[in-house]
Amino acid sequence: MDKMFHELDASDVPKSARDAFFRLVDVLESNSDVIVLPSETLMTTQEAADLLGVSRMTVVRLIERGELATEGGGVHRRIAAVELARYRASSMARRRAALHELAQEIDDETPPDQIVNTR
Repeated sequence: MDKMFHELDASDVPKSARDAFFRLVDVLESNSDVIVLPSETLMTTQEAADLLGVSRMTVVRLIERGELATEGGGVHRRIAAVELARYRASSMARRRAALHELAQEIDDETPPDQIVNTR
């Protein structure tokens, strides 16, 4: 295998592929929480819960509400890694939008007791 890489000339690899590879290496070096999985990897509901940082029951509820797509059915549902990435990105976008909306409602004239409201 080493011989194969030694014979490969850097000019044989597209610049976009080299850039992507170096970006991946940077992310892996800077963040110990990064997990790299093939997109076709299928995970159990428990594995998905561990990756999302939620309970298995929360993942089951997300599936039942149609927020997470699964493969298979019954008790042996599997979730594709690409589906978890999609859900995570959309969830983050929703949270950012909600925070942005809240921030727009607060200005210098807003009393402190109106800024921090609980349920």
